Amino acid sequence: MAHSRISIGVVPAPDTVDADADADEYIARYMTQIGADFVVLPIVSPHVDEQAMRRTVERGYFAPEELVVRSATNAYCTVGSMARVEWADNSSDGPAGRLVGMAMEYAGYVGLRGVVAPTIDGCDPNRAIEYARVLLEQMSDTGNAPVISRVRIGKDTAEAWGWWNTVRQACNHDSRLQLMLDMDVSPSDAVEVGQWRAEPVQIVQIPTTMFTTNKAGYPVLTRAHQRAVLEWMDLGVALAVGYTSYDASAVVEMAGSCVKYLRHLAAQREAQKGAAELASAEYYDVLQTPLQPLADHLDSETYEVFEQDAAKYDAYEGAMCRAIRDASSGSGSGGRRLVLTVAGAGRGPLVGRALQAARRCDAEVKVYAVEKNPSAMVELQRKNAALWGGCVALIHADMRCAAVPEHADILVSELLGSLGDNELSPECLSAAIPLLLAPSGVCIPRKYTAYAAPLSSTALFNRVRSSTHGEPARLETPFVVNIHAAKVLANAQPLWSFEHTAVRQQGHLRGSAEMKKGQRSTRRTFDICAPSLVHGLAGYFDAELYGGVELSIHPDTHTPAMHSWFPMFFPFKHPLTVRAGDSLAVHMWRRVSDAKVWYEWAVCVEGGGGDVSAVHNLNGHQHWIDK
Repeated sequence: MAHSRISIGVVPAPDTVDADADADEYIARYMTQIGADFVVLPIVSPHVDEQAMRRTVERGYFAPEELVVRSATNAYCTVGSMARVEWADNSSDGPAGRLVGMAMEYAGYVGLRGVVAPTIDGCDPNRAIEYARVLLEQMSDTGNAPVISRVRIGKDTAEAWGWWNTVRQACNHDSRLQLMLDMDVSPSDAVEVGQWRAEPVQIVQIPTTMFTTNKAGYPVLTRAHQRAVLEWMDLGVALAVGYTSYDASAVVEMAGSCVKYLRHLAAQREAQKGAAELASAEYYDVLQTPLQPLADHLDSETYEVFEQDAAKYDAYEGAMCRAIRDASSGSGSGGRRLVLTVAGAGRGPLVGRALQAARRCDAEVKVYAVEKNPSAMVELQRKNAALWGGCVALIHADMRCAAVPEHADILVSELLGSLGDNELSPECLSAAIPLLLAPSGVCIPRKYTAYAAPLSSTALFNRVRSSTHGEPARLETPFVVNIHAAKVLANAQPLWSFEHTAVRQQGHLRGSAEMKKGQRSTRRTFDICAPSLVHGLAGYFDAELYGGVELSIHPDTHTPAMHSWFPMFFPFKHPLTVRAGDSLAVHMWRRVSDAKVWYEWAVCVEGGGGDVSAVHNLNGHQHWIDK
């Protein structure tokens, strides 16, 4: 979803919290004087020694003087922290684990907006699993506050990510487990955001030591760190200024200046966003079920959304202009009248562009519009009378069995889907071309290619799982998604292509032979550059309309300002862990029967002992496209 305002808070170091401090005092200081939106404060006073904590654990409840957060008054803007707890006993049942459980239960009681669990350094998987057990136990109590795992990030993020991945998997990918990153870097250190784009990051702590000072004496970030912070902002992550100073007045001045600077960056970023980006942001990581244009009649609102895409229709008009000029100058054309048929005319956007292309080329073109949706025919009749002067011949029919008075020199269709062929353009055009297109004619689009790439996205995986209501069915269903909080793990590779040319012989293939024309299978190998968790595959397409005019949602060649298609997401029932240097083999199938078309997919990590996924959606048992 779009993020209209970035939440910016403050994280005082636990040692700077006064022994007799009360959370309400800190809230008043930071919210009023600094302008922070939230404060991360220790739940338990950092001045309570280990022996006192052991007695508290034995007693089973806290004394008021042992707590910093003592009431629910400002719970809405307070994130509790357990940063002081030592994990020395390495056991979730030991005093440390039980103390964390008590603190989290208390945080849920007062209604804190979240609890930051203790920071655990090192990469011992056994410690990580014990840690995960405590978190999972607390998350099992629905009355507790959201749990935020804290990870310290330095110059090398691979070790930190590996530890987090162990914790996340031990917690069975629980969607209630969130993440806070402590940036342990200096102004000269690089910050790697990409490794964490796919993770459920809720807060990024930016220490005051990460800032430098400009000529006017105010704290600023380096250009590289500005880019990293802006990327976090685009992901909707809350930012928190962390500091270590004991001087209260210095804290207010420094932290306040840093918060003000971050708000300035956020305001600049918002002002730079164009209308297309703002509109696209409304659909970030929103799961959409792919359209079934053959089985269902689209409603007017859906047509309206697609018709707003000027970039797409500009490309179609350009392709039609080139086709009209080529047909007009072809051998034996002699300036004759041309025939252009729009197959699947909808409410007529391509019809209007076809007439405009004919005027631009100063050519005589007879336009036919074939449409099966009876409701859309009403709009076509209205436009034909009001806008097109009655010059368009309207035919109410499915393009696969339509009868037209004359064959077309140019056949145009916009049945392309997010994978190119997932709205059954191959099946429709292979049936329509012999009926509608002259032997010497051309089809727009001429060719389209499907692509895929391995994808990591905790957000998408959790949303797919939550949409199943506890059942695995939807994890074998592809979705259309404006992918945002995600990391593409390797460059997209082509899966297969379809080409459409005029049929130059009598009749065309039918039955099983025609079905096999639409079937495809492929295997592609992707080299993984960084350790990751693979949650599924991202699907894209590009298309050559005609004469070099192209449309694309491929990340490297995306048509500027075009928004008709978002990528597809093919989820995995169980994510796969990959390491830097691994090769991931992706198997995909496009299967066709008399009544439906469906996709199947599977992956494996190549090499000895590599993970292997199940074959998803076998025989289209969970998702298919009706023919």
